[in-house]
Amino acid sequence: MGASTGAVTGSVTGSVTGGGHVMELRHLEAFLAVVEHKGFRRAADHLYLSQPAVSARIHELELTLGVPVFARGQRSIELTPAGQALLGPAQRMLDAARAARRSAQLAAFSGEVELAIMPGGALELTRPLLVELGRRFPGVDFHLRPLSMQEWHPGILAEVDLLITREPFPVAEAVVTELLSEPMGVGVPSTFEESRAPELTLDDVVSCAHVRMTETVHPQIVRHWSLTSMTNDLEVERRGPGADGPLQTRDRVESGFGLAVAPASVARLYGQGGYRFVPLVGVPDSRVVLVSAVAGTNELVRAIHREAADVVARLTPLVLGGESSAVDRVVAAAMQL
Repeated sequence: MGASTGAVTGSVTGSVTGGGHVMELRHLEAFLAVVEHKGFRRAADHLYLSQPAVSARIHELELTLGVPVFARGQRSIELTPAGQALLGPAQRMLDAARAARRSAQLAAFSGEVELAIMPGGALELTRPLLVELGRRFPGVDFHLRPLSMQEWHPGILAEVDLLITREPFPVAEAVVTELLSEPMGVGVPSTFEESRAPELTLDDVVSCAHVRMTETVHPQIVRHWSLTSMTNDLEVERRGPGADGPLQTRDRVESGFGLAVAPASVARLYGQGGYRFVPLVGVPDSRVVLVSAVAGTNELVRAIHREAADVVARLTPLVLGGESSAVDRVVAAAMQL
């Protein structure tokens, strides 16, 4: 561990001169707010300004352009042809200014960050996530620490800066950012009648044999991922050997020892062979989250929480949507963000 911070202050300003007047980013911000919120009053509320202040900015913008951008009626405000033409460039200019400000702010951070990841923590997202975080935080050295099921314990957040995991979280008092949420499913041996169903409920599978986790795994994880937990402590039959992780669990399922509950993204492990992955309905979705201890969440770690959520939102359709199944191709996509 060793996350450090950089001081970040300031706001975006900029201007373009035209017709003897200066067009500033604040003018474009007001213009886009009026368009988005369909009126000066609502735009003023959004910008935390008075309505006359917004009107003044629009007037200054029109003086700079030399043409009106809004046709003002008694009950409505419509864009003029000039306003329509300005809409796209104004949004791009404002987006570019905000991106420049964010890049400058993130570049001010420095230090080292240790990021741990649990099995099942959407590992296919981790590598491209680290690539993009490295680009956004050029002064920060990120160190990845893969954890096995056996290494998970409630005090793990005292050893690392950040942890990518699924529930259960190591401690109740933690800073938690959701990276993705996905439905649950069941890996079912092809010899089981349930493997031919289009979907399954807990009632369908509660009496089936299922692969258990080994006793070396922490009881909190065992309980969270067991059918016993999902069925409010109703005891279910268990037989066959235990498993230490997703791949070994798949092997146990393929061998016909029992079924296994898992997030939908694990379906790729059950695409071929003597098993099938069937959607499990009527249970809560599984969440992949970025977690840090409250005491260790400084300015840098908070910034990583924000940026990681943005990166994963862009990557998730590529990784989980089937558009790109190869991690290397996802990394290439991350480089284009």
